[in-house]
Amino acid sequence: MAYQDSGLHVLLTGANGFVASHILSILLARGYAVTATVRSKEKVADILKTHPSWEGKIEFAIVADFTSAKPFDELFINSKAPFTYIIHTASPVNFRVEDIQTEMIEPAVRGEAMSIDAMTTEILKSAHHYGGATLKRFVLLGSAVSVLNSFEDITREGSPYTEKNWNPVTAEEAIARKDAVLGYNVSKTRAESAAWEFIKSESPCFDLAVINPDVITGPMIHPISGPKSINETNHFAIASFIDGTHSQVEGVTFPFYHFVDVRDVARSHVDTLTNTSAGGQRILLISGVISPQLVVNIIRKNFPALRARVPEGNPSQTLPPGVHPTGWDTRLSLDILSKGTKEGSWEYISLEDSVTDAVRSMIEAKVI
Repeated sequence: MAYQDSGLHVLLTGANGFVASHILSILLARGYAVTATVRSKEKVADILKTHPSWEGKIEFAIVADFTSAKPFDELFINSKAPFTYIIHTASPVNFRVEDIQTEMIEPAVRGEAMSIDAMTTEILKSAHHYGGATLKRFVLLGSAVSVLNSFEDITREGSPYTEKNWNPVTAEEAIARKDAVLGYNVSKTRAESAAWEFIKSESPCFDLAVINPDVITGPMIHPISGPKSINETNHFAIASFIDGTHSQVEGVTFPFYHFVDVRDVARSHVDTLTNTSAGGQRILLISGVISPQLVVNIIRKNFPALRARVPEGNPSQTLPPGVHPTGWDTRLSLDILSKGTKEGSWEYISLEDSVTDAVRSMIEAKVI
């Protein structure tokens, strides 16, 4: 591997994902040496076909067998250079499952796959046992769903969520309701909780920072092979109003009503590696409100050629009738994020820019 100029080595998991692709781009631009995990050689080929300029700049590691007891040990044992940081993103969003219990909540019980929380714990264990004294920080891509209350009364705005809140949802509730969104909420909450518990009980030489974004939208730079390659959040929040999934805005609701652009998510992860204020923190990424009507307004305004395919709805009614989502108090997170930038301030990408750039990337990839 052609190591970059900084001498700092980052392990990035799930490198072919929507968010991870943006993280990888920034890491390379900033001169980090990167070892990136994917599940197959074919995934490596897909990445390099999408980004030919990355050839020779990344050390790829294949982690195909998540059923083994120690799937990540060899990553550390066989690494050509010790890791300085870890960014763990390997946790796909998929709301289109048929069996909540067997596909989302308890896959590890059957030994067929590893649940999100078990995967997070296993890589933490490997980092602790084999990471060495050079490993400084573990950055986990979490989710705002581990903070918000899955059962909030959406008809009235409650007290703003902060970094101290935890989602009370349980696996039993998700299974009983056969609700994939609740199942995802449980899995992400469990994964983050397990990570903090590991740090508390094992006291490793590295610290932990968790990035918790809400609905992630924005341009796609991960490998695209057709409409199914559109990531889950971009699909339900944007593409579904273009591809015929929704013929009207009326009656359409979102599981969550706040967003953040993928480029801000990626930037926050890379900034957090060296931000001394980020260690031991939960960092919320909330840019602003998103709704079906706001999204279609932006698409119809910026893409006249798509208007015939995108429902108009009621342009002046930005939120669905009766929907008043609870807001977020992110002052602490904004302060931490600001300290991680050269400018000393943090500015979010707007919903209009995020949706516009997402749609443009879909058009360029010929997936809508």
